[in-house]
Amino acid sequence: MIDDGAIYITGKANETKLIAEEIKVTSTDDAIVGKSEVIVGLQDDIITATSSIRTNLHGVEDTTPTWLRVASQFSIALIIIGVIVLLWQTGIGLFVKKLFWSMGLFIPKRAMQSAEVDLKALDETNPLTYRESVAVRRASDPAFEYAMRKVRNRR
Repeated sequence: MIDDGAIYITGKANETKLIAEEIKVTSTDDAIVGKSEVIVGLQDDIITATSSIRTNLHGVEDTTPTWLRVASQFSIALIIIGVIVLLWQTGIGLFVKKLFWSMGLFIPKRAMQSAEVDLKALDETNPLTYRESVAVRRASDPAFEYAMRKVRNRR
């Protein structure tokens, strides 16, 4: 953008310089000739200045401030966390958990222990009773314990 402006100014300065040189050659009035020489000198200064601007412009780097980079990364992280929470709260999280559990991955340790004890209680050759299985489940899962109390109090 700045480079385009410098090119435009250089072009206009060259045009004005040519007009001033033409006036200097064609005019017979000494005052006009003197002013046209001043114009030519000023246009040379403008052309030199715009040329140095274009030369120095290539050393300029467009950088993003550090605080803006941090803010953008922070906002992206918040958006990702928000999407994950939203998905989890809408029930997709439960679907994902069930999907992993169906593949045998990430099953909670307490659920595995409870399943092992329940299978032993169902096995007729094992001396473990169903009462012991329920006791293990009540000890390992506080939610199950409170659910048992609530059902017992309804009776």
